[in-house]
Amino acid sequence: MKKIVIIKSGGNELANQLWNYISVYAYALERGYRLVNPAFFEYGSYFNMVSAPGLLFKLFFLGPFKNYNKRKTALRRRIWRKFYTWYTKIVIFFADKNLTSSNDRESIVYYLPPSVPSTKELALLENNSKTMYFDGWLFRNPRGIEKYREKIKEYFKPRKDIEAQAKSNIEKLKNHYEKVVGVHIRQRDYEKWRNGQYFIKQGRVREIINEYLQGAGLDSSKICFAITSDGPIETSMFNGLNIFVSKENMVHDIFFLARTDLIIGSNSTFGAFASYYGNIPFIVMQKEKVDWDYYRDKAKFFENKYSTFVNY
Repeated sequence: MKKIVIIKSGGNELANQLWNYISVYAYALERGYRLVNPAFFEYGSYFNMVSAPGLLFKLFFLGPFKNYNKRKTALRRRIWRKFYTWYTKIVIFFADKNLTSSNDRESIVYYLPPSVPSTKELALLENNSKTMYFDGWLFRNPRGIEKYREKIKEYFKPRKDIEAQAKSNIEKLKNHYEKVVGVHIRQRDYEKWRNGQYFIKQGRVREIINEYLQGAGLDSSKICFAITSDGPIETSMFNGLNIFVSKENMVHDIFFLARTDLIIGSNSTFGAFASYYGNIPFIVMQKEKVDWDYYRDKAKFFENKYSTFVNY
């Protein structure tokens, strides 16, 4: 069986890598290929799929990140990413003729079958390469991830303990409330990245929640707002609301959000992926007015024009 190896994924964090990964996986399913993803080494231990190419790789690259929750700027991640860069240089040196890249293209996104026919470059690899290497984080497959949604959901299930915790947490809330709205607030890097352009203060988050309740004509006493964030939550900002604040890791949180009824969140691939996985709507928070009319008829996952980092 022909094999695909995702050798590089741009050094991105969890959700960016997942969007890339599911797109290539859908392509692999379409063609009947096997897929491994050594570039997912920082997060592979949180999942059930076999992403490592061998036992030694698993021990050296996946082992140090088992239950490791710090961001990409942490020392351990920076050191191991350097190790992985050396590893990829060796692999690419020997496999360069079997490599296709989403980098340095006229169009930003590299779409894969079944969303589009294979490019000449990709078709050449399909016909002549036993192992194909994919370099980059902007492989996308919008038609494929819908066509193979159920297989993707199964393949990308988190570890049993993480899935059980997410399920338990959401069931406790749904036993007490008619509706659970997931809220994702990205804080730490967004506060300074691009001069805070996408950073939403918690006071503004509360305003958006109030707008949502008023516009939908909902009784707040029957709703719980389940908040996930990479930073501390000022619970006083949400006085008068039923809230749950997750204290779990990012992998739990993305699949926990996927189990809610709807997500209100930062403009981030994180909330967008949870929306896809759970097939639920995603409302992107804005510093200025939220376009509530745009979301009025949305009942499941959709390609959100305000979610500008997914590159659907």
